[in-house]
Order: sequence, then C-alpha cells, then structure tokens
Amino acid sequence: MGHPLEKFYPYAPVWLQNVGISVYGLLYRHERLGGGFARHVAGFRARDEWGATQMQDYVDRELQRVLVRAFDQVPYYQRRWQAAGITRQQLQQMTAADLPKLPVTPKQDLRAAPDDFVARDLGRQGLHHYYSSGSTGTPVRSVCTSEDHRRYIAAREVRSFGWAGSSVRRPRSMIGGRLVVPRGVARPPFYRYNWAEQQVYFSAYHIAPEHVAGYVRGFHKHRPRLLTGYAYSHYLLARMMTEQGRTLEYAPEAAVLGSEKLTPPMKRVIRQAFGVRAYEEYGAVENCMLATECECGRLHVSPDFGVVELVDAAGEPVRPGVEGRVICTALLSEAQPLIRYEVGDAGVWAQARCACGRDQLPVLREIVGRLEDVVVAPDGRELVRFHWVFVDLPHVLEGQVVQESLEHLTLNLVVHRGYGPAEEQVIRARFAQRLGPIQLTIRVVPEIPRTDRGKFRAVISRLQPKGGRNE
Repeated sequence: MGHPLEKFYPYAPVWLQNVGISVYGLLYRHERLGGGFARHVAGFRARDEWGATQMQDYVDRELQRVLVRAFDQVPYYQRRWQAAGITRQQLQQMTAADLPKLPVTPKQDLRAAPDDFVARDLGRQGLHHYYSSGSTGTPVRSVCTSEDHRRYIAAREVRSFGWAGSSVRRPRSMIGGRLVVPRGVARPPFYRYNWAEQQVYFSAYHIAPEHVAGYVRGFHKHRPRLLTGYAYSHYLLARMMTEQGRTLEYAPEAAVLGSEKLTPPMKRVIRQAFGVRAYEEYGAVENCMLATECECGRLHVSPDFGVVELVDAAGEPVRPGVEGRVICTALLSEAQPLIRYEVGDAGVWAQARCACGRDQLPVLREIVGRLEDVVVAPDGRELVRFHWVFVDLPHVLEGQVVQESLEHLTLNLVVHRGYGPAEEQVIRARFAQRLGPIQLTIRVVPEIPRTDRGKFRAVISRLQPKGGRNE
C-alpha cells in the first residue's frame, strides 16, 4: 500500500487489515476523485459527441502544448531532441501527422532512468509512483500528480465504465496485483473490503478449485455492481465456477477487464459464471493511451487521452488491416509526458467504421500480445502477472518465469553489474510468500530470446494446460 505501516499488515488480523485498507481507500479516493475530477469527466463526455475534425483540432492543440512542455521541462526529451536538431519552434507547429518526425522512446530508456522523464518544474514532492504489470519482463515505474490521476480516471469513468453502463462510484470489485491476502498458503477469506470506496478486493494469487466457494461468498456478501481487474484472473475464476456449477445469485452491471487480451471464449465463460457482459479495456500504467470497448464490441482509442500510432519495422505508419508496433504519446500527464513511447505490443487498425458512430475515436481491430501462460502453485492455485517479482530491484533488467513442474520454477534473469545475493534473497522470499514452498532455480543469462515481434514471453508453462483462452 506504499505506506510504512504496510510492513505490519501481514501480521494483523483480517478485521484490522480491512480497517487499514479502508483508511488508505479514503485517501486514495480523494486523490482520484477529488480536485478537478468532475470537470475532467465533463470534458470527456462533451468530446464523446464531437465529430472527427473537431477532435483532431483539439488533439493537435494539446499535442503542441505537451511537446513544448517536454522540450522545456523534461531532461530526456530536451537532451534527445536537441541532439537530433529538433527545435522548440518546430514542436510548436507539429500535428499528430508529424509525430513520425520525432524519434521513438524505447521502453528500456524509461526503465533505466525514470527520473529523466519527470518534468523539472514539479519538483519531487506530491508525486505518485506506480509500476507496470511487466507483461514483457521487468516493470516500469510511472510517475503522476494527483491531478494527472484524476484525468486518467475521468477518461475511464466516461469511456470504460460509462460505456459499460456503470461508474467508478458504484460498489465494485477488483481482482488485481495487490497482495491483500499476504501469504501464498492462507485460510479464507481470500478478499479484503475497503469501506471508503465500497470496494471488495479479491486476491489474484489464491484462485483454486477448493477456494471457489469462498470467492463466490465474497461476491454475495458485498454484491459489487462493477467488476474490474485482470481479465485472465476473472476467466480462471469463472471457469472454475462453471466447472462446479456455480453462478452469482445477483446480476452485476458490468465487468470492465484489462491487463490481458479478452478473447470471445473468455467473455462467454465470464458471462456464464458472473451473469454479466465483459468489456475489454486496453491501456498501460504509463498512462499514455486508452482503448475501450463500446456497446458494439469494438475497441476505440481515445486520442484525447493519448495519440496512438501503429508503425512497421522502419517506423512508418501501417495501413488498416496490417499489424504494427504500438507507439503512443501521452496528452494527460504533466508529471511524466511520454512522447512516441513504444509500449511493447502490436496492434491492427480496423478497416471499417464502427456502427456506434464514434468516428472521432479510431478503432483497433485487435491488440496482439498480452497473453501469458499461467503458473500453477503446488496447491492448485493459478496465478498470472509476475511484475511483483522485480519491483525495486535496480540491477534486474529483464526476467522470465518458466514453470518446469508444480514444485519447480526456473527464473531467467538479465542483470546489471551489482546484482548479487541480497537481491536474489528478495526474489526467493517473494516467490515463497505467494506460492508457498517450491524449488526455485535462478539463472543469470546474457539475453532472453525474442519472438519475431521483438518481445519475449514473460511466463512460460511446461505443464499440460487445463482449458485455455482459445478453447
């Protein structure tokens, strides 16, 4: 929870953990929904009604503002652009169509020196730090102000939750990466409750057939109307529910799910178990882009959140229907504006308009990537998302988890000079905390093999799969 008291959390009784989470939730609610949140929501709602030309004019104006600010205040871009001969005057006249004239920002540059991307005029006080889910390896640190955070949530309130017929203010659930149940081998309940936000937070690390009844009891007790969090964790739980003939006794309003690709078979299983339609949400903790599913089932990019380009190997824009690397330029971040940032995924623009009529919001036919294998604990729990392994380990560049058997994992690491026993001990403790007693082999390797898209698989399972995303 990012607070000194967090170290006492694992040893507190469940009721006290709920109190601590609720106090934190009260502060977090103000950070996200206070300040100018209502004004930002009104702006996104108004732009939902705009035409394509009006939206493009708005995006170009905002882009010029962001580019000039990055040149003036962000050390990384000031240094890089000046070295490339790019002037402030040129940036003042650029439109979204001109973005390919600027160099791409590789993810490894942000990972290596995140402070170089923070605007100098903000200082270092009052900034919030978050970590990516590490779908392509080690996590990236993202920095924002409270007002940045409110803008991000306002966009989701309108384009994610609003389009799905719900709201962030409704009682909601989350299956995500926080270690709310602090031990891998633990007794129920496998959730904690945040009274301040009417949020029940389910553990993503304890989903197992023998725990399903406890998860369902948590849903029935707190009756969240909006389901959020990891797409594949919801699918895992839903699959186990259907295998046991369990469904919810009430109907939520919507499920808005992300972090992994949400396939049609996954949606069908989630609807069968939870009695609700699942909407896909695609974004990044770096908050440089947002794509959300409309009522017609199409994935729309919000250019007023971040400009998205799909480019080929030479950096040239690809045509609709052709796969390209996802490059994004953030428009909402004052603290850490990212320009032409490569998120590490690939995507395909749609060739046809969407029947919903939102022509000002481009349509992605699909996002390629963000599908990981699952690690199964010895007691049957199924886990996804392993970014927590590498947080605050400065000498670990990349990591890959390979499940050899139920009791044996191999961790392949690419490291900086300075990596040693202390960081290895932290890694072993984190695996033991979440998975219980296992055999962990740690291998330091010169590199991790890439796919033909330049990515590597962050999690590989050699177990015989049970079910699957494309079943």
